[in-house]
Amino acid sequence: MSVKLVCTNLLVAALVAVAGPALCQTVYDASEGKLPLSAGIGVSNFDPYFAQGPAPNFTNEPGLGHGRMWGATAWVDVGIRYGRPWMQAFSVEGQYRMTFTGSSSPTHPPLKEDTIGGGLTYTVRRWRMVHPYAKFLGGVGQIHFEAEPLKNGGYYNRDSRGEQSLGGGVEVRCTNHLWARGEYEYQTWGRLLGAANLQPQGFTVGAMYHFARSR
Repeated sequence: MSVKLVCTNLLVAALVAVAGPALCQTVYDASEGKLPLSAGIGVSNFDPYFAQGPAPNFTNEPGLGHGRMWGATAWVDVGIRYGRPWMQAFSVEGQYRMTFTGSSSPTHPPLKEDTIGGGLTYTVRRWRMVHPYAKFLGGVGQIHFEAEPLKNGGYYNRDSRGEQSLGGGVEVRCTNHLWARGEYEYQTWGRLLGAANLQPQGFTVGAMYHFARSR
């Protein structure tokens, strides 16, 4: 199986929510001087944390879901071209993720969580085809759950909080433009329903396209 076919299959897999590792070729890590912009999409498997049991203020709930959930993640990354080499290792990233399927109580609607935000990544470019990286992002997280009746006659079925996340992973070059990416991310939210801070965590595997072609 050729390298091109492997990488093409990976991109298609990410778009239809099935991703896998790729064996990629080595090329020189240089660009034509275009903006170092990349965009990607991936499949995520997350523990939503909130779904593991009843919240303290709603002890009648058997849990809004159980176990890990599946979803999708999209991101855009803009690199820094100028300054010292250590400065060029940083980039600015924006990210959106939603987890929405694969885990819910049989008697309750599926739980949904989504986050949107941005921050910095630091990428080690010591190797030509493999780039480990770490990142810190901040943004807003929102959770949707079964409606809870309120004393005023209304219903409480979603809430949002500021959230921060730490993560890290590896990017693997497949072609001049196409890279595979796998990462782990740990999030911390504010308190909801009287419970401790939410701490969703999980993995994302996908593919990304670099618009600045390598030489």
